[in-house]
Amino acid sequence: MLLAAIAFIAGAGLVFALESLPSWPLLASLACAGGAARFAGWHAGSCLLAGFVLAALQAHLALARDWSCGQDREQVEVVGRIGSPAEVRPGRVDFDLIAGEAERQRGVPPKLRLTWYEPTSTPWPGETWRLPVRLRCRSGLANPGTFDRELALLRGGYGATGYVSGEPSPHRLSSSGWRAPIDGARAWIAGRIDMSTAGSGSTGVLQGLAVGLRGNIEPALSDAFVATGTAHLIAISGMHVTAFALTSLLLLRALYGRLATARWSAAWPGSQAVIVLLVTVGYGLLAGASLPTVRTVAMVGVAVSLRVARRHAAAGDVLALAAIALVAMDPLAVTSAGFWLSFAAVAALLALYDLQAGLGGAVVSFARSQAAVTVVLTPVLVAAFGAVPVLGPVANAIAIPLFSFVILPATLAATALLPLAPALAGRLWAALAAALDRGWPALLAVADSRWALFSPPAAPAWLIASSLLVALAAILMPARGLKLVAAALLATLILRPPPHPAKGTFELTVLDVGHGLATVVRTASHVLVFDTGPHWRGGGAAARVTLVPYLRSLGVRRIDLVVVSHDDADHAGGLAELSQSFAVSALLGEASLPEPLGTRRCRAGSRWNWDGVGFSVIHPPPGGGFRGNDGSCALRVEGPGGAALLLADPESRAETAMLRQPLAAGIVVVPHHGSATSSSPALVRAVGARLALVSTGYGNRWGFPRPEIVERWRRAGANVLTTAEGGAISVEVGADTGIGPARPWRQQRRRWWHRQ
Repeated sequence: MLLAAIAFIAGAGLVFALESLPSWPLLASLACAGGAARFAGWHAGSCLLAGFVLAALQAHLALARDWSCGQDREQVEVVGRIGSPAEVRPGRVDFDLIAGEAERQRGVPPKLRLTWYEPTSTPWPGETWRLPVRLRCRSGLANPGTFDRELALLRGGYGATGYVSGEPSPHRLSSSGWRAPIDGARAWIAGRIDMSTAGSGSTGVLQGLAVGLRGNIEPALSDAFVATGTAHLIAISGMHVTAFALTSLLLLRALYGRLATARWSAAWPGSQAVIVLLVTVGYGLLAGASLPTVRTVAMVGVAVSLRVARRHAAAGDVLALAAIALVAMDPLAVTSAGFWLSFAAVAALLALYDLQAGLGGAVVSFARSQAAVTVVLTPVLVAAFGAVPVLGPVANAIAIPLFSFVILPATLAATALLPLAPALAGRLWAALAAALDRGWPALLAVADSRWALFSPPAAPAWLIASSLLVALAAILMPARGLKLVAAALLATLILRPPPHPAKGTFELTVLDVGHGLATVVRTASHVLVFDTGPHWRGGGAAARVTLVPYLRSLGVRRIDLVVVSHDDADHAGGLAELSQSFAVSALLGEASLPEPLGTRRCRAGSRWNWDGVGFSVIHPPPGGGFRGNDGSCALRVEGPGGAALLLADPESRAETAMLRQPLAAGIVVVPHHGSATSSSPALVRAVGARLALVSTGYGNRWGFPRPEIVERWRRAGANVLTTAEGGAISVEVGADTGIGPARPWRQQRRRWWHRQ
């Protein structure tokens, strides 16, 4: 069974390594080949092909429901049902909308993720609304080492995103909550927790524990959970569902002991199993049906089926069957970190934890199994998050018993009491929140430790996969040679040195941050960041999901210099996030810089040399007189193999002033995102670039870069590339090789689910 599960999951996983999906005739041929392999007795091959064909079929169906990027930002009026509890944030509310049949006939995807800024009401699950919506095709920022939003949206079943905008005003057509009773109950419970714990930093944590809603957890606290490896404790996970199922079983057995009759004795084992399954399924739905929850419910379902059929199966076979069932229902699950974290951890625990040991043996067994889980999960954590929580085992040794035996039972008890004694439930939640609030400073202090997280450089897929498989094999098959190989692979994965440019060479990368600018320049031993990306209207900064993880994927520990060109939010919006995540040696710029580093102003004439690469500030001049966009800092980088010009938002007046400086450069970051007020003919001629890189957001409302500006640079001999189309763009300027080819990230790592 284990081999069949591995082959089936591997087949499904292969689909997600493809640039384009296989055609329908090819899938039909592969399905026939799978049947022939099954008939010939090659069961592993049959399972591999079955997983591949099933995943590819579902992928085709998922893409067919997408909103076309040719219709991006199109204004439509949509009637639909609210499909999940809304996430209320300052100045906005986010929610799912299930489109009605008439909308689907017009090409609107069945499921939308919408944002309503400055809402006049909070949509409730089950309600029907008519909304004016500006729809965006399923899209995301594309950078090395960062989160793939397009895949996450596909996995969530979303065919489009959008925001409420325009006329007529949003209108609630029906308030029939019975259409979504489970999500309505989740929203009601979350609302009562919010009322009972108003002003507490623990509100979101209790909502996550009670009904699986984590959207209201404070960002600093959420980061602390990740840094300490305890994030799995703040949502209803497989461990919680297992505890609920076992508690239900014990209660049923106690009830049967009091009410048992001879008439019930024969039917009771099967009836007991079915009841446990039903209440566990209900609890899983109330939890929001997260992937670890579904995995555990699937395992309970397999165990119940075997119980009813009076069959016995080893725990490993139950886990394998649950994995096959989960991937068969949703092949996209194999792209989720939760899937691998969940099943790898359970497999390690099943292999090493001894339920029959005495108290002392149980403690030793628990320690061994936790160590094994840490080892097995390391490749998954590196692949999914680019970091390993070094203090995770210690933090979990304290947090798991506390959450499992105190906080979670008390939270669930309050949830169960809510319909019967709402006042008592509210007092219990308030007491829990007060106790948790006193404990968070200690967690935040641990998370802020320099030893909390270790971020190795990004690893190739083959190294991550082989590390995981060999680590699992070393636990399941205790052979000394396997353990040595596993140790060597894990050491290579974590401790290998990051790649650096050679002396005299520099690498320039313009990141995809939407409408804004963030550029990284690396030399042999130094790192410079030119602008930090935008701060978003709904809160948060692009640096959190782009610049910071990208730098960590390079193995960067310290930034030598951050240049902030000017105060605009789309250039300086990520400065706070960057300075909190890395040690920054110096800041330079025209923006309002934080103390104690904010002492150097950007002035033309400043020069320095790193590793044989020269840097010079060419604007603004020392005398001042330039404000706003025209006052933005400009930088020229020059090595033996060529030069690059880094421009932010200068307009015609500043460009004229810069003509007094040496501007010739093979690479230019096009000023002001390609607006019509910049890139004057004189500047374009003076630069003479071969590569013109434009940082701009996909489908931005200003139409940047303007077609006439693109044409102006092209007529001057430049190849114009935009982050909107290509994602992050990297170029290496070698000391001996000169300016290398541009490497747009979307071309390097194209996958079938990415926007075309």
